Amino acid sequence: MAKGVSSASRGTRKKHAKKAAAANGDPEGAMPKEKKPKGKKGKEVRKKEYIPPVKPAPALLDPLDTLGIAQRISPELLVVLRRLAKKDSITKRRALEELQADWVDKARVETSRVHELVEVIPVWFHHMPALFIHPSRRIRTLAVSLYSSLLHLPSPMPDQLLFFMQEIASSDQAELILGTWRTAAHDVDRQISSSARQSWDSFVSIRGPSIQPETSSAPKMKLSLDFNSFSTIWSFVQRMILDPSAIYLSVNPPAPVVPPPPTHRNIGGRAVVQAKKDEESGTRSRGEDDEENELDRNALLRIGALGAAEWALNTLVAISQDEKQIEEFISPLDNPALWTALHSSQNAPFVTAEIQSFGWNQPGVRKSAWSLIETIMSTCKAHITPLLSSLSTAILRSAWTEIDPLVRRTMWKPLLMFIREFPNSWELEASAHEQDDDADDEGSASEDEDASEPAVQHKQPPASISKAYPEFLQFLELGCGGSPVQGYPAVLIILSTIPPRILASVHPPVPSFLTSFWAAVDGRALSGLDRTEASLAFLTSLLECVVFLARRILKDPAASVLLDGTAAETARSLVSDQVSKVWEEITSSKLKLDTRRAADELAKMLQGLQKTDEGLFDAAWDTLTSSLKEQLIVTDKPLPDLVSTSLTVFSKRFERGSHPAQAAATLTSDVLHTIVSLVGDILEKDEVPSSEYINSLLAVLDTFGSLLFQDEELAPAIDDTVVSHTSRILAISPPLLFLYFSHRKDEQLCNDLWGNLLLSISQDNETSEATLKPLLEAVENGSVPAFMRPKADELEKTVSLLLAEALTRHEADAALDVVRRILRNHASICETFSAHADVALHDNLTLPLETFAAPLTLLNTIVETHDIDIFPLDSTTTLLPNLLLFAHLVPRFRAMDASLKTSADVLWRSWLSQATEEDINAVNAVIKSSVRDVMSDCFALARPLHLIQLVSSRASGLDVDVVKDIFPSRKELDAMLDTLPTSPADPSMAVLDPMILPGEADEEGLQSVTDSFGYSSYARIVVAISFYLMEDRQAAKENIWMLRHLLATSQYAYEVLQIPSTQSAVFGSTVAPSALQEFTTRTQQLLAYLLTSTIEDGWLPRFIASLSSGQRSSPSNDIGDLIYDLVLDGAGRDSMRESRILRTLLQHTLAQAGPTKQDGDQLIAIARKLETRAPYAALALVYSVTKFCPESPRLDRYRNELAAGLFGVPASKANTNGLWLLRRLVAVAPDPESDIIFLPTPRAVNLMKACQQWIGSDEDIDEELEIEMTSVFIHLAPILQNVPGAHWDFIFDIMDNNLEGASLDDPATLPALARTLRLFLAIQELAASNKTLHATWQEKERTQLTIIRDLISQKPVEKKSGPLSACRELAITICQNLPESLIEKETLSQMCHLVTDSSQSVQQMAYHMLRGAATKHTEYIVVEAAVDTETEVKPVLPDELIDILQQTIQAVEEKDELYGPSSFANLLAWMLIFDLFTNASLKVKSSYIEHLQRLNLISDHFLPHVLGILGLYGGVTRAFKLDIWAVEEFYLDLYSSETPHSLQLLAAHLYFRALMTVPSLFRSWLLDCRDRQLSSAVTSYTSNYFSPAIIRTELAQVKSTATAAELVDENMKVKVANAVNEVTASYAVDEYQLELKITLPSDWPLHSIEIQDKRIGVSEDRWRAWILGVRQILTFRSGTIVDGLSFFKKNVASHFEGQTECAICYSMISATDSSLPKKPCKTCKNRFHAGCLYKWFSTSHSSSCPLCRSEIMN
Repeated sequence: MAKGVSSASRGTRKKHAKKAAAANGDPEGAMPKEKKPKGKKGKEVRKKEYIPPVKPAPALLDPLDTLGIAQRISPELLVVLRRLAKKDSITKRRALEELQADWVDKARVETSRVHELVEVIPVWFHHMPALFIHPSRRIRTLAVSLYSSLLHLPSPMPDQLLFFMQEIASSDQAELILGTWRTAAHDVDRQISSSARQSWDSFVSIRGPSIQPETSSAPKMKLSLDFNSFSTIWSFVQRMILDPSAIYLSVNPPAPVVPPPPTHRNIGGRAVVQAKKDEESGTRSRGEDDEENELDRNALLRIGALGAAEWALNTLVAISQDEKQIEEFISPLDNPALWTALHSSQNAPFVTAEIQSFGWNQPGVRKSAWSLIETIMSTCKAHITPLLSSLSTAILRSAWTEIDPLVRRTMWKPLLMFIREFPNSWELEASAHEQDDDADDEGSASEDEDASEPAVQHKQPPASISKAYPEFLQFLELGCGGSPVQGYPAVLIILSTIPPRILASVHPPVPSFLTSFWAAVDGRALSGLDRTEASLAFLTSLLECVVFLARRILKDPAASVLLDGTAAETARSLVSDQVSKVWEEITSSKLKLDTRRAADELAKMLQGLQKTDEGLFDAAWDTLTSSLKEQLIVTDKPLPDLVSTSLTVFSKRFERGSHPAQAAATLTSDVLHTIVSLVGDILEKDEVPSSEYINSLLAVLDTFGSLLFQDEELAPAIDDTVVSHTSRILAISPPLLFLYFSHRKDEQLCNDLWGNLLLSISQDNETSEATLKPLLEAVENGSVPAFMRPKADELEKTVSLLLAEALTRHEADAALDVVRRILRNHASICETFSAHADVALHDNLTLPLETFAAPLTLLNTIVETHDIDIFPLDSTTTLLPNLLLFAHLVPRFRAMDASLKTSADVLWRSWLSQATEEDINAVNAVIKSSVRDVMSDCFALARPLHLIQLVSSRASGLDVDVVKDIFPSRKELDAMLDTLPTSPADPSMAVLDPMILPGEADEEGLQSVTDSFGYSSYARIVVAISFYLMEDRQAAKENIWMLRHLLATSQYAYEVLQIPSTQSAVFGSTVAPSALQEFTTRTQQLLAYLLTSTIEDGWLPRFIASLSSGQRSSPSNDIGDLIYDLVLDGAGRDSMRESRILRTLLQHTLAQAGPTKQDGDQLIAIARKLETRAPYAALALVYSVTKFCPESPRLDRYRNELAAGLFGVPASKANTNGLWLLRRLVAVAPDPESDIIFLPTPRAVNLMKACQQWIGSDEDIDEELEIEMTSVFIHLAPILQNVPGAHWDFIFDIMDNNLEGASLDDPATLPALARTLRLFLAIQELAASNKTLHATWQEKERTQLTIIRDLISQKPVEKKSGPLSACRELAITICQNLPESLIEKETLSQMCHLVTDSSQSVQQMAYHMLRGAATKHTEYIVVEAAVDTETEVKPVLPDELIDILQQTIQAVEEKDELYGPSSFANLLAWMLIFDLFTNASLKVKSSYIEHLQRLNLISDHFLPHVLGILGLYGGVTRAFKLDIWAVEEFYLDLYSSETPHSLQLLAAHLYFRALMTVPSLFRSWLLDCRDRQLSSAVTSYTSNYFSPAIIRTELAQVKSTATAAELVDENMKVKVANAVNEVTASYAVDEYQLELKITLPSDWPLHSIEIQDKRIGVSEDRWRAWILGVRQILTFRSGTIVDGLSFFKKNVASHFEGQTECAICYSMISATDSSLPKKPCKTCKNRFHAGCLYKWFSTSHSSSCPLCRSEIMN
């Protein structure tokens, strides 16, 4: 402040001057003068006058009465509209809901309702403004939705609505309607705003002042507003922002309050009106809650109005280009009161204290206000000059005091836009305050101020006094108001807009600013969760501001007010102080940030300073250098990482050759010299600093290691220090020695030093091991250069002692690392390794692979030290094969440490690179032999795949012909196959393959030795062949003979897959089904590839010609040779297995080649030649021709010849010749769906006669013959359907015989059963369309259906069997439409085991059949439970079904197969459980629920299983998403285990059914769940995906016709409100209504229902008992809403019919079994429910009456 200038205000100085004049006798000065008016000059003096309070607006009359609408509409609609006028929110809400549901929604289809709604348009617009700004979100939502629905109703509704607003409504009413409509479009609720905005955009348009309205006579569907109407909306928006309460009261006028008459008392003979007390005044003070509600309501309205203001500005710019008009339009924004919406405190400092800030405690209002600022800057930036003063003050005084982070996030963009566009805003804000101060001074000055008083003169204008700038400094002190990451990047922009005069208003200017900046660090304002990023943002902003201030001080003349001395001195002092401060804060860790990023920021600052002024850079660099060097001499703590990091960054960032780069190089050299000197001092002294300090010095040296020895002065000093203190260095800091070795490039010097070091170590045996440890670690880590090696045997003595110690241990330890130098005895090591390797390759998993560590370490030592010829040939041939297998085979099947594998591989490659060719060939021969032996060794641990991978990969360096060197020869492999059985071990396989003939199974079987994976020697070889041929397709084409073995093994694999319990000669019981399936798939792929690549055009005729001639065709070695061998050369080994292989090959070749009729004739001729010497091969040929060339003439003739030949076979040869004829006849039978005729009718009749003769003879007919007869009957039935005769009785007798002899536990009977079931289906289909056959068949059908039903009811011992599943599938197909008379109550219990079948199709069909059985079971149980309530009837779920649930879930847990077949079976069983609840009575349901609860099946089994499938244990984010799926229904026929998401969708459907059926058990589990994460996930998942569907289902059930017939009558009415999930039941008694309203929560059934009631004419206790019963049914008994309403209706009806209630539960209807109280007490005559009385006896332990205490039982 200038000398001689007083700090008093102008008014104070004038007052003092007047007093002094009066004291000096100056009468002029002492005379009172006329008081001057306050305020600006030229303003008129406003006289004080009484302003009466504004009277509340009179209540607007309802158009219902004023326009006579009430007389023109229906009473129902009138009631709704009357309720709409009520002040109660609940009444309004219900009126809106009813108006929407009962009138608007129905008006879309009922035209009469549209015309009735047109009548009430004035009523709607009368209420609409109040509804649109109502405080209740629900009411606003309903109102906006209702209005949108009205606008979208059919014509004439939309036209009339728009016509009313444009032509009929008064200007005030139109303003209210349009204003509230537009405000609702910006409501705080997104749903409301979206709906209102859509309706506005669809039906309202704004036209500019120059655009004329349309004159077309066509009906307009849009309200076109002119500029005047648009201005009225703008006026409404302004009033809404400034005084929302007035708007609210204008549409919701309060009821008038009549003041009480004043009381009078006489004082001195005159009446005096007594003053009223505050509490008696007409206007009572509102409570805090009311005031808060009013504040929130005002905020709600202001948010909408501010949004509407944004819309208005955007619209204005779009429709008007008149700048004057725009300025006039936005002139109302020049109101400071409006911009209090930006301020967060209660009283904004830029308005009078009487005005409460609009933004106080309302973050939403402040966000909307900032958004309005952004809109102003985007649309009207060029027109806001008149507003700048108000906006500048409001924005700058509000921004720095904002406390809400979300508001601050919205604030930054408009704030920066404003201050960058108008940087003079700071001065405008300051001048506004100066004017306010002047006004205050003038107001407080003496009235006798002399205008001629001389003013104090200033040499230069003083700094502007800004109130916003101190607030900005406080904002910095608080770390950008608590949002450093957001705020600091903007500080530089803000600072650049602040004029120097504003900065100078706080003294001292620059230090004050930076002190406020650093206060955030001192006050720990940056100590948040993201402290590192906050600190980085702080540092970046600070350094940028320092550079900016320094540049402004030097370059800006206006910055003279900031100087403290000269400009250069001020700038350098500023830079020096801040650099020192930054270095100190970073190195002391007060600023937590990454040192590299900090160094980058420092480098950028230094570069900026250097570009500004070299002197500034020098000042900063000198400070930085001194701070850095001070860190070097402090030995009690390590050097900061910033030292080395900053030096590195500076050297990289600064441009080479520049002044900064030279300074950085000089500093780096000085630092290195200093550190080297310090290290030398440490080695000289006895006292050793901390290891952290030494390591920090070494880190710097290591960072600049390349520079250490480039300095000619520094390099000799380092050499002398290391050489003279080697032992000391090794003891204190070994890393220093290794650092020297790694950077010193003098090999001779380093080797000499290394040798001397090793010699010194060897002389001290006691500490040698400890001393060598760090040296060895350095060598392993690569810290020691490769050229450093011992010269001689310096460590021989030491290693000898350590070797002796190491060989006595089982595991490698530190001593083994030492013995790398000298080893003399290596033979024993080779033998030990070979022995261990042999064990590791075979079935000894107990041998730990760590035992190989010591031998491998020693072997590596030998190879590293000596030449390769140290290994003799005999040791090589045993060691190296095992070494190769250990390195490249063992890791494929055992987990091995990588170091062991690498060590063995290095040894192998080391030998391979130096061995002679002769030695390599010798070792290769041994390796091939070893691999070949392992290939067929069942005790080997390696899988066939591992061996193929070994010999196929080139990584091992082997040169192997796999087919010749590894696999057995063709002759050897054929011999192995010939020893295996040719027929399946299980006779039931004939069900699946027609080439497997019944009665020829190999029942004895041959169990081979298998490996741990279930492979025999033959299987191991063939599986390995499949892997190899898949990789090498050329080898597959060259060795097609291997295909026979692949197909043969596939047959054995197929048998095991179908019947896992069978004893296979090729596979053991431990074989994995997935492995067999993969092998079968590979075989099919190879077969397809080979056939595709070898079969060409014309191949088939040539091949058939070679078969006919008996000579092989050329070229050879293709697929034809293999078939030729099977047909002709394989006649000696003709068998079922070979014929199946032949059929497979023929079917693929014929399908690809496309045979002609001539080809078919030739093949049939070949087959007939082979009938005697190769019957199986002939049968395969016939099957193939029948399938691919069925129209062959010779084939048709062959059929007739076979049928004719049967008639000539006597009964004595029926089991031999007759059997084969029947087999061939079945083979030539055409597809039933084709048009080919099997046999002529007469020949078919003769064939039946021949079969009848065989059966009727005295000969013993084998079962196999009857089976083949049944197969033939399937093809004969269509031919004989219209031929009456005894043959049908014969067929039925054969079927009866087969069915009666069938048993699911006997595999031998399954082929006959399967063929009989197929015959049953064929006859059933024929009888459906043939009346003659139907009459004959009807007599036998029921008998056979009963047998089939009983048959599938059997639960076989075999759990998984393909043939059994096929039979079941056929039987269930038959029983799908089982007559109701054959479905008994035990059917469900007997057949429910079918859902556990191994076949998915069987499970699906079984479930459909069992659903009907479940319905039958439920009907029986309901009747039994309702027949007699005297006894305690406890319906329970079938035990068999419960057992299935427990067994299947146990199988899922044991196998850990959440998505396996057991899981599907478990879910199907639960489907049946829930089916039992369908149509069950409440009593039965309750018993079922108790049963489930008693066994904990829901909580312990169902929910964990289903939640696991749905993925809820991993949280909602990982759970299966059901957005596109409907969970209410699931079509089981479409289920497939191979279809993605099938099981999850089934589980979701079951979860839905569980929530519908047993919600009480689910809620109980949820309450007991201790896992909060799981509970939260289940709750969220259920409420999102299931609750809406459940609520829809419940409400749909209530609205169903059946429910209406049960509940609704002349007294009882039921209404459903879908929109709010409510069901209302009203019971009329005379003129009164008893009402019960049930409200389902949105997350039902997770939370309980809400019940509201209206009681009339019923005692409170009784009514409470009824309501409690309803709640119990819905909440605890898992009942439906229909059950609860039925219970309520029965109680009410019984009450008013005179029925007495139970004296225990006070209900007439029991909540457990819906029974009436029938058990009387003979003494007091009261009646009780049987269930209540039983519970009373059980809990009181007596049989006395609860009321009179007399014995009831007597």
